[in-house]
Amino acid sequence: MIATSAVRQQSSAVMTCQAKSSTHTSLMAALRRAALVLAAVLLLEIIDTVQAKEIAIRNKDFPQLKEKPDWLRVCRRDNPNENQCFKKMFEETFPYIANGIPEIGVQPFDPLRIESVQVSRGSGGLMLSGGFKKLNVKGPSNTTVKRASLDFKTNQLSFDLEIPKLKIDAAYNLKGNVLLLPLVGDGDVTMVLKDVKTSVSTKFGVRPLPEDAIYIEEMKVTFLVGGMRIHLDNLFQGNQVLGASLNLFLNQNANEVISELRADLEHGLAEIFTGLWNELFNKLPLKLWLA
Repeated sequence: MIATSAVRQQSSAVMTCQAKSSTHTSLMAALRRAALVLAAVLLLEIIDTVQAKEIAIRNKDFPQLKEKPDWLRVCRRDNPNENQCFKKMFEETFPYIANGIPEIGVQPFDPLRIESVQVSRGSGGLMLSGGFKKLNVKGPSNTTVKRASLDFKTNQLSFDLEIPKLKIDAAYNLKGNVLLLPLVGDGDVTMVLKDVKTSVSTKFGVRPLPEDAIYIEEMKVTFLVGGMRIHLDNLFQGNQVLGASLNLFLNQNANEVISELRADLEHGLAEIFTGLWNELFNKLPLKLWLA
């Protein structure tokens, strides 16, 4: 009887441990899914807002340049190394776009400052409301053009870009549920994307605006991210254990986050780049930079 009782007690203890382990595993899995969803919301809301900002700053009312500015490189069609010239020209324009070109209405975008982004998502297992404030995005001006090709016979422009680091800082306030897990937070968030490699291919036309200028009609963007780090302060009303678990899972599964968001992010980046390039090159008549 004593032996039987001991066996029963041992069996009960094992079952209790298994139950605790199962509960812990379920909680960790829910936290992991919550982390992926939260990163998705943050990245996609920033992309959506940048698209809105890009539309808002288009400079249709500004006239084209009449004279070549000092920073604009001239390339020759008969140059056997014309693509190398185009590469240098595109690369040299990035700092000017980032700092803004007031004479043609191009506003600064590095750092890109966004006052607020509101979040309201409620479908399936996700119920989330709140927003981000005082977003600050740094890094686009450090873009390096690794390759460029401009072909007027096929009307195709393509280039490969590398950005060493993009850093996003903001204040956030979110509440809701992710897969029945209550998600509450109010604090600061920092996200860093490293070694961003982007390939861009476009179809362009030449339009009289009034002088002939390039106009991007279609664009496709693909990208790779070498690494991502994110940290959200004060999650779950300051619960250090849950907050640390969420941040840990998010950073351990950065590649999965990017993979899940790839299609939406590539579409969003194509919208942003199309607006930025048209904003610039619509105001630069071909005769100023192509001989």
